[in-house]
Formats: sequence, structure tokens, C-alpha cells
Amino acid sequence: MTMTDMQDARRGAPKGVTPKITTWAGADRPVKTQQDQWTPPDPTGAVNANNIVEFINGFFSIYDKQNGIVVNRVTDVTFWGRAGVQPGNIVDPRIVFIPDAGRGGQWLAMQLDMGHRVLIATTSPDDPRANPAIGNWKGAAFALEGNDFTMLGYDSNGVYVGTNVEYGEGRAPEIAVISRTGALAWPPQVGPGQVTFIGPQTLKPEDFGINLYPVIDQSRDATAALAIGVDTVTKQHLTYAQISNGAIVHHDKIEVPSFFPVPFNFRVKQPDPKGLNWIIFDSSGAVAAPMGDGSNIWVAHTISSSPNAGDPDIHLGVRWYRLAIDPLFHRPSLAKWGEIGYRCYDFFNPSILSFGKDDYTVLSVSRSGDSSTSSDPRSPDCGNIGAYAVLVGETANDFWYEIFPLRSGLANNYIPNISQRWGDVSTIFKDPTNPRTAWIFNQYVTQGGGDGKGNSTSLYGDVIARIDLPPP
Repeated sequence: MTMTDMQDARRGAPKGVTPKITTWAGADRPVKTQQDQWTPPDPTGAVNANNIVEFINGFFSIYDKQNGIVVNRVTDVTFWGRAGVQPGNIVDPRIVFIPDAGRGGQWLAMQLDMGHRVLIATTSPDDPRANPAIGNWKGAAFALEGNDFTMLGYDSNGVYVGTNVEYGEGRAPEIAVISRTGALAWPPQVGPGQVTFIGPQTLKPEDFGINLYPVIDQSRDATAALAIGVDTVTKQHLTYAQISNGAIVHHDKIEVPSFFPVPFNFRVKQPDPKGLNWIIFDSSGAVAAPMGDGSNIWVAHTISSSPNAGDPDIHLGVRWYRLAIDPLFHRPSLAKWGEIGYRCYDFFNPSILSFGKDDYTVLSVSRSGDSSTSSDPRSPDCGNIGAYAVLVGETANDFWYEIFPLRSGLANNYIPNISQRWGDVSTIFKDPTNPRTAWIFNQYVTQGGGDGKGNSTSLYGDVIARIDLPPP
């Protein structure tokens, strides 16, 4: 059971398949906060007709969609305070724009008060421009004790918040179900009796894994709520839960080709000639919401080429799946899968969006190389930790992929002296007004090294990328 070395000719895109990529710098956090290993930036964002909205740990930002200029930026504490919610220890932001909600679409934002509550805010359903300006949001909160790592999904009936919570001596998944009417009210209606909780007693880890990721289903008539998990116990299944009226009505496992989960505290490679490396990525789950179109679901997660963290040849890759939904019972099954990755590089932290099974699929990934790879940001083989887009196309019997840099890392020795998490998420969304456009929110290294006194001078930056696709 090994991850194939996939850097070969058949993986190249057909001639002429090149997307147009435009990037802007996203929000940055203060140096002290950047080097806090407990709170990576969690780059999330979405767009409507006029604005880009980025929500990371620490900041809420609005940009002009045409030129990327910052319209407004406030701290996440200020955002929630202006929305009428008293924030606590807030982490893990999530934001979506729902085009078919309200008169002109609605924004929906969430963030955890770590271990205690979920904060939720919306813009007015009566605003035809869906203006995300500060002051146009109203918020609320509901209790969810022991929560960690929120994942936001929705369909035409409801909004679904997936977390994992304390259960016995470990963790187990829990899902909060809110009616779409209640979740998109202004402010959201999430008082007692308005949120239904599933688990953890009914979502046992041996059946569902530790995390279940609610699907964002962008089809207008989507009625089958689904949550997808990665089974890191058997290492050869996905799990799914079908939700109706606030309860699990069916669940099962989907057999997939076996894989190795990412070893705990895995250090991703860097091309630092001194071999210094303290950047940690150890998540084998789906760090971004699975995306559906009513007929299929696309999901991606990080895998390892070996189970042994000390293996000198170990490298990380990204596994993606297309799950076909049975139109009668609304249950998913494996239709297509593939892997992105090859030796000397780590591919990790994926989010995925497809324009259809007969069209292109786009992944947002982080990539880093080792001491044998280039450290020149201008090189297509750059191994500094950077943000990349992967364009995937299915063929009758296989698939092809091509990798495009969004922002290559600018230094080869990012934080060489302290343990530092990367991620924890990246985000990708379809543009609601441009049918061939995707938007990515990710991060990349902007500066490396230390001052020689044990203090790091390293920095990362967030990147916002617009990807315009050619015709299929």
C-alpha cells in the first residue's frame, strides 16, 4: 500500500488547457500571533457580485472584487461585537455566500467560541446587493459544549455545523442542524428548540470517524443532507451520514483504495540546506467542506506514502474522490478518485471544487519540497512552502492533472526553531456571477529564518486567487 509517484507524462493537461490566474495579498496577522502554534490563520472566504470577503483567525476583511483593494478590515472581535454577539475565545472562522437566498443572496458567517458556543451571523435577506459591510450583519450564538473544528455546510433545506466533541476518553463527531429559514433569519434564530443536535452518542467514532464534514450542496433543489467522513481506523473507507428532519436516517461506509493517514506531528519538508524543519501538518481529514452539485460530491484529504514518520522517503499527497449520488435513495458511492503527489514534495491542506464530472475540478493545496528541490520562487519546481492550484480532468479510464502556482514561498527556512502548525484549512468557492470562475483562499511563506538569538523572524501571508477556466 504505497502512494504512487505520479510525476509522469500522462498527468499533464491537454495542450491549451491553461486557466487565467489573478492573485491579491490577503490579511496578515501580527508577528506574535503568526508564530503562535495554536492558532494558524485558517484562510476562508467567498465572493458575491461586488465583493470579496475574507475571514481568518483575527480579521474580517472586505475587498473590491474588481481590483482587490481593501474596502474595510476589522478584527474578528470587532466583527462579532458589531453584529451584536459578545465574543469569547474565538477561533475557526467559516463564511459562505448563498446566491439563492434572500433577494440578492445572503452571507453566512460562523466562528467557534472554543469549547462552548457557535457564533453565527447573516446579512439582511432584503438587501438586493447583499452588502457585507460592517453594520449590515446581525448575529446570535448557541451552546455546543466541548466543540472543536467547525465545518459549515448547507443545502436547500438546512444549515449544518459539524464539530468534534469530547466523548469518553477521546473525541467523536457532532452535528448541529438548523433550518435554512432559521439560520438565514436576521439575526439567526438559534434559540432553545431551534437547533437540533446529532451525536456524539449516535455518531460513534468506529462507525463515523472523529469528524463528519457537512456537504455544501449548491444545487437549487438539493434536499438530501449529507456529511462525509474519512475512516482513518480501517484506512480504506469513507463514511457518510444522511440527515433528514434533524436525525440520521441512513449511514454507511464507502470502500476506497487503502491509504496511510498522515503521521502525528508530521513535519513537512523544506529545501533548507541545513535540514531544519519544524512545520507541522498532521491532519488526514477533509480540511474543507465537501462540495456537491446535487448529482455528485467532491471531497479531498491528505494522505501519506508511509505510516512511519521516520521514513526518510515519506511524502504527503492529496487524495480526491467523486462520489455519485443515487437519485432514488440519495446515497453516495465511489465513482472516481485520484492522487496528487510525487517524491521530494509534500502536498497537503486541500480544498476542492468541481464544475461537473465532465468539466474541470480545481483543488487548492499547500506544497513544499525538500533539500533537492529549488528554493527559487520563480522556478516551477520551487519547494518553499507555497499556495498552489491543481486543475484536474477525468478521462474514461483515468484522469490528468496540472499544477499552477498561486504564490510560491519566498523563503526556504520558515520558522526553523519552534514547532508551528500550518493551515489548518484552505478554501475554494465558485463565483456566483461568473460561471467559469473559482476563488481560492490559502497561505504562503513570505519570510524565513531567525535573528540568531532564538527568535524567529519568519512570516507567512494569505493569498486570494481568482481562477478563470477555459471551456471544457
